[in-house]
Amino acid sequence: MGTDDVTIRAAVEATVAAGTVRYEMELESEPAHVNRSRSRGVCDFARRREASRTVTDVPADVPDAFQITDGSVVYTQEPGGGWHALDMGCWSAASLLASLGWFYGAVDATALIAAEDGAEYTVTMSARRAVETGPEALRDELRRAFELSGHLDAAATGWVRTDAANRITGCRLEIPPGGPGLFGAVDVGARISLAFSRFGEPAVIRPPDAGPAPSLEETIERFLGDGDEPW
Repeated sequence: MGTDDVTIRAAVEATVAAGTVRYEMELESEPAHVNRSRSRGVCDFARRREASRTVTDVPADVPDAFQITDGSVVYTQEPGGGWHALDMGCWSAASLLASLGWFYGAVDATALIAAEDGAEYTVTMSARRAVETGPEALRDELRRAFELSGHLDAAATGWVRTDAANRITGCRLEIPPGGPGLFGAVDVGARISLAFSRFGEPAVIRPPDAGPAPSLEETIERFLGDGDEPW
């Protein structure tokens, strides 16, 4: 185990403790032809709310998406202005923590640059270790998030940049294909890049009134059960 793994977990905690953060995210699947998208948003860790806009480059026919997350519920704005609600079951699966939570599971970290104004590290992470060593209040949620994606027994690699306050200002994740999860085994990996800024600035995120939110399991069952799209 590297000497800096504790520092990485502390950096995640410092980032979350800031309360709010603006972020930019790029996601590319492996193989690359499956998905490539770019998102910008704001996450309010304290109130468990998030708002983001995503532009999908691959596939080319996917419309831009504006989403608001309130706890475990994700609201997606429809083309006509209405909203579709979906309950992911936990905040860690519905929010930025689905990516950032991996770093709670740092098992090896090596400093590339260490200075008074920040540092950079290469990191190896384990999903199970994130569940074991993450904040106690988040452990069940982290487990569910990794189980949904089929990554509970997976390891990921990445890179982290921190500022003088040991908050994460940038990171990259290389996530392998998922094992058995809610959608079965998924033969697609992902490369995720994140940049964080404006820590602690006020964020006003108002969830829409979209009525009851069906669970992810209910939605999938409906989709597979009757052959019609649930939306």
